[in-house]
Amino acid sequence: MNNFPVEQSLFDDLPETKGTDTALRKLQTLELPQIEDVGSYWSDDFEQLEDLIGSEAALKVAEVFAGSTIYIPKNILTNKNYHHIRKKFKAGSSYRELSLEFGYTETHIRNIIHKK
Repeated sequence: MNNFPVEQSLFDDLPETKGTDTALRKLQTLELPQIEDVGSYWSDDFEQLEDLIGSEAALKVAEVFAGSTIYIPKNILTNKNYHHIRKKFKAGSSYRELSLEFGYTETHIRNIIHKK
């Protein structure tokens, strides 16, 4: 008896085998679709990733993280901005210039620079 749900239509074209491991043998001989053939099954998120970093890099990400959820905190970008703000301030930019460039208030720029 089969302990997992498998559509029989997947195995209709495979030769019958004898023994208790029939389903396992059929699964082992099942040919998985190639990446080029899967096209329409990709999620919108994967397609966006593929457009952003390219097919090869997206497939590498898929190989490493397949089946998992990846969380990318927003503060990664915030911390990067803060680093640039501090660097530009040291190079001579004013609080006003930095607030206009990065879209923060001057008070927030001062807090970033002085790490409050």
